[in-house]
Amino acid sequence: MDLFNTVPIVVKQPKRFFVDESEYYCYDAHGRLAAHIHEVGLSGGMKALRFVAENTAGFARKLMVNDAWGQPRLYIEKSWAMFTATTTIAYPDGRPIGYIDQDFKLFKASFRLLDAWKQPVGTVRGNFGAFEFQILDNNEHEVGRVDRNFPNLGEFFTAADSYQVWQRYPSLPDPLKTLAVASGIAIDLVLLEGKR
Repeated sequence: MDLFNTVPIVVKQPKRFFVDESEYYCYDAHGRLAAHIHEVGLSGGMKALRFVAENTAGFARKLMVNDAWGQPRLYIEKSWAMFTATTTIAYPDGRPIGYIDQDFKLFKASFRLLDAWKQPVGTVRGNFGAFEFQILDNNEHEVGRVDRNFPNLGEFFTAADSYQVWQRYPSLPDPLKTLAVASGIAIDLVLLEGKR
């Protein structure tokens, strides 16, 4: 199963109570595994620091995206940030594909999608509650969506979130296609991960 041609991609976090380590699973609409995303390079010292910190939202995070067969497909790195964060989307060897830059908008979540040379290729615009996001190209045409689901009762007091990533066009050119797929992870990394 190809993660980049799965519509929708259902992104889920496992339930976590005391662990601050990023992990996600991606499924198709029938519940078949499309990818596993896990944090890499996390030292024991950083684990201890996260454990005692009240809020780790600004901390840097590095994740590897493995496909359903365990093969690395993408590397995602969120930079350390106090106000707005930059998330690098790269090949597994670290060569950048593009960037998802948080854009400060009052009361709304917004991101700029940039290519490897930091030229704009699109935007992600969230609604007031940051539950619905439009992915737009440079012509303001919607090419995808990311919808965040309300947690169910069993997930409400854990760190679990879930998203659905919808691509409108299977032939969307890169890097916009890859950035659209990665936005389901980047939105959570920047807006919610570490805030509980």
